[in-house]
Amino acid sequence: ANAVPIGGYDWTFTKTVPCVLNSSLFNFTRRERYQTLISCSNSTISVKKSLVNEKSVDQIFAFPDVCLGEVISSFCGDGKPVPNVIHYIWFGNMTFDFIYFVSIFSAHKYQKPCLIFLYYELLPSGTWWNLLRKIVDNIVLVKMRPPMMISGKRIKFVQHKSDIVRLKILKEYGGIYVDTDQYFLRSEDEFRTTNCTMGMAHDMAMGSALIFAKKDASFINKWIDSYSFYDPTQWGLNSVLMATKLSQMYPAMLRVISHHCVFFPHGLVLFNQNYKWSHSYGLHIFKTGRIQELRHYNFHTIRKINNTIGAMFRYILFDNKELCFN
Repeated sequence: ANAVPIGGYDWTFTKTVPCVLNSSLFNFTRRERYQTLISCSNSTISVKKSLVNEKSVDQIFAFPDVCLGEVISSFCGDGKPVPNVIHYIWFGNMTFDFIYFVSIFSAHKYQKPCLIFLYYELLPSGTWWNLLRKIVDNIVLVKMRPPMMISGKRIKFVQHKSDIVRLKILKEYGGIYVDTDQYFLRSEDEFRTTNCTMGMAHDMAMGSALIFAKKDASFINKWIDSYSFYDPTQWGLNSVLMATKLSQMYPAMLRVISHHCVFFPHGLVLFNQNYKWSHSYGLHIFKTGRIQELRHYNFHTIRKINNTIGAMFRYILFDNKELCFN
């Protein structure tokens, strides 16, 4: 990947600038909201924006859905093997925090996907979810029950449920799978030109927070097949470790991009230092042990947070990575 540098040339973070939030875009009090409505009937596909009012109800799909598959292949096709649609998974009863708002907003801003799919068990709610729905009008809701078993074995970790579901989604529809703590810093269209693409994490294993795949990609099928040997006691055996093993066994099936492109740096550098991400396509936040700290992040606190995450969030939200004096 050959990325044009972003973020300017000064990475010392010794100066401050005025940070202005787009009040018309990030408007908590605005009542007006649009949503994307999808229908398929008599070989006719309709995708349109509709103004939401007090009588409106969310359009909710199941998985898999024939109509959604037709919409992705016809309405969202642009000639690249991987359609420009994004898939997020939201399992469990979690709080939809600011960091998740910024993640999905960054995809909306830089990747400009045709559609954003949210596969959920319990629909998110709260301030940041409501604001996101006002800004991003092409979110498609897919309600699904997380799997309880894989290959006859009970799933122990909720993360394993997401691991297998993301693969089934990509097999069915193709597109870009994204974790809700993965962030876009620019368009990643160049990774949609091959059948399947993944990046290395800082430990040099495949990172599963971001996966580009065409529908029914061979690598995804091999990965799904590996779950016939699923071990519920092993954390990453069937996910990132298996992806790494398969990438070595079938190198022609997967394009592997360097660790600095989409995942780097290590968690300590995210929180304790300022990493120069001028050539990065995206970054991944490692949240383990940091959830309470991250819950203090918002439009105001990020102005003076002097670390990699603060700079990244300011770049996404203010179009400037520098520390703010206001």
